Amino acid sequence: MKIVLFGGTFDPVHSEHVKLARGALKELSPDKLIVLPSYIPPHKAAAAAPPEHRKKMCETAFSFDDRIEVSDYEIARGGNSYSYLTVAHFCELYPEAEIVFLIGGDSFFAFDTWLHPEIIAEKARIVVVSRGEFTEKLAKRNTAFEKKYGYKAKILSFRGDEITSTYIRYSLMLGVKAEGLPEGVGEYIEKNGLYRGDGKFEYVRRNLKERRLKHTAGVIEYALKLNGALGLDRDKVVLACVLHDVAKYMRAEDFPAFEVPVDMPDSVVHAFLGEYVAKNVLGVTDEEVLTAIRYHTTGRPAMGTLEKLVYVADLLERNRDYSGVNKLRKAVEENFESGFRECMRQGYKHLKQMLMDGGIYHLTADAYDYYEKN
Repeated sequence: MKIVLFGGTFDPVHSEHVKLARGALKELSPDKLIVLPSYIPPHKAAAAAPPEHRKKMCETAFSFDDRIEVSDYEIARGGNSYSYLTVAHFCELYPEAEIVFLIGGDSFFAFDTWLHPEIIAEKARIVVVSRGEFTEKLAKRNTAFEKKYGYKAKILSFRGDEITSTYIRYSLMLGVKAEGLPEGVGEYIEKNGLYRGDGKFEYVRRNLKERRLKHTAGVIEYALKLNGALGLDRDKVVLACVLHDVAKYMRAEDFPAFEVPVDMPDSVVHAFLGEYVAKNVLGVTDEEVLTAIRYHTTGRPAMGTLEKLVYVADLLERNRDYSGVNKLRKAVEENFESGFRECMRQGYKHLKQMLMDGGIYHLTADAYDYYEKN
C-alpha cells in the first residue's frame, strides 16, 4: 500500500494545489493521497482563514477522486504543525504502507532547517514538486540530500503556473475577483465572508482602480516572498505595501494641509501624499511604514530595509512585464542588497532615457549617486 501525504496551509486552496494532486496521483499511483491542512505552520505566518474553513475548502476542491482524503489530524492536534509528528502518526496508523511525503521546491531547499528532518526522511520517501525549477541548483541540492539522508528525492515532472495563495488572498481582501480558485471554493469564500481585510483594505478598495488593486496585491505578495530572507515584521510589510499607492488617484488640492514639495514631478506626488493620507486619515503612526510609503517611487540615500523592500516589490511584482524584469527578479532573489542596487541603477537609466533633458527629481538622482558610491 502506498500513501502520499500532502500538507499545506491551503489559505485558500487553489487550482495549482488541485493540479499538483492530479500529477501526484498520475506519477506515483498511490492507494491513498491524504491532504493535511495545517493548524499553525511553523515556517509561515498564521493562516488568515480559520482551520475549519480551510478544511472545508479542501474537501470541496479535492472531491474529484475517491483516493483523496482530507484529514483534520494536524488541525485536531493543534499547536505548531510539525511534519515529523505527522509522518510518525501515519506510519503508526498504516504500519505496512509505504509513506510518501510531498513537499515543494522551496521546502526542499529549507528541509535541513526543519525540526527533525532525519525522522521525516527515514520514515517517508521525499517527493519534490519543483514548480518548473528543475535546474542545476535543484540537482545539486538533491545530491547533498542523498549524501545526508541516504537516497535522492524523487522530483515530480509536474509543472505548474505561478499561482499562490498569498496573491489570491490579498486580491480578495482588496476586492479583486481572484483567478485560480477551484470550482465551489470561491462560492464558499463568499458565503462565509472569508478574506475581507480590515478598514485600511476597505479604504484602499474604495480609492484605487481595479488594475491598481491587482498591482497592490502583487506588491504585497512579492514583498512577503522576499521577506522570507529578510525577516522584517510581517504586519509592517503588509501595511506599507497595501498603502503604498493609496493616493494614486487623489488630488493634492483636496488636502489643504498637505504641501507639495517644490519642483516635484506629478508622477511622484502620490507617494508623498500617500504618506500624508496614511498618517492623517488612516492613523498610521509607524515611522518605518510611513517612510517606506513616502519614498517608494523616488528612493533616497541611505534607505532602510523596509523602504528598499517596498521600492523593489513595486518595481518587480508579478504584473510588471517590461523588458528585463525577470533578470532583475533573479538578481533580487539571489542577493537582495545587490539586486536592490541594480533596480535603482536600471530605474535611473530608464528615467535618463525618457527625460532627454536630464530632468530627474533630485531625490532619485541623490539615491542613484549614493548607491553607486557606497
